[in-house]
Amino acid sequence: MFPYVEQPVFHVLGRDVALFQVLVCVAVVVGHEGVVRRGVRFGFERDLSSSIVTWTIFLGFVFSHLVDVTLYTPERLRENPLELFKIWGSMSSFGGIVGGMIAGWAVCRWKGLSAARQLAFIDVVAFVFPFAWIFGRLGCALAHDHPGVASDHWLAVRFPDGPRFDLGLLELLYTLLFLAPLFALLDRRPRPVGFWLGLFFLLYCPVRFVLDTLRTGDPRYGPIAWTPGQFVCVAGTLFGAAVLVAVLRRRAAGALEPAASRPR
Repeated sequence: MFPYVEQPVFHVLGRDVALFQVLVCVAVVVGHEGVVRRGVRFGFERDLSSSIVTWTIFLGFVFSHLVDVTLYTPERLRENPLELFKIWGSMSSFGGIVGGMIAGWAVCRWKGLSAARQLAFIDVVAFVFPFAWIFGRLGCALAHDHPGVASDHWLAVRFPDGPRFDLGLLELLYTLLFLAPLFALLDRRPRPVGFWLGLFFLLYCPVRFVLDTLRTGDPRYGPIAWTPGQFVCVAGTLFGAAVLVAVLRRRAAGALEPAASRPR
């Protein structure tokens, strides 16, 4: 069983800065630089990649907050409608993931990229995401902001009020020990455009669905009593499978990828 580690807090210029906040910033930097550098390998100009991914990250945070206040904490919105505009406040990680992907696609269209290039760029984002996610989920694990059900399982954490699952820690372990290493291993060979997008959703969503069954305090909807994230997980899994099947069929049929999508 894991020990309960108190989150470090630093005093900087008269203000308290939690390690969670630092790690979120690190995740943003890693994601930005990772997408920009990988984008150059796949024929995207550095300035263009930087602009798109900056907008993607910003709008991802906006979506993250909107999903949280409308689906996870609607009582706050009923009490004060202005909560909707406090984008620096609470966040939903899944809202940020899905919203960021949609925002990235929209910004690519706004920048005038062709449909093939839009998919190629989103594929770059999907590949880099697990590596940046490690730092974000490390922050969650240290902040203990996703407590799960009580358990004496060896993967549980000894919270002050008794052992229970820490869902941020569980997702960190999955990303750090499986998802990111698998992506790094598979990247040793060229992959068709769309492969990483489909693979990410196919591998992430089912695990997130299971982890959401361990959540406490989240609102649940419908007769099946699922969290908002679980509904998205089902759609995300189907989406990932459909994209991956289409990509692999396309490759099997011998269809050529756009030249710009091949690494330089």
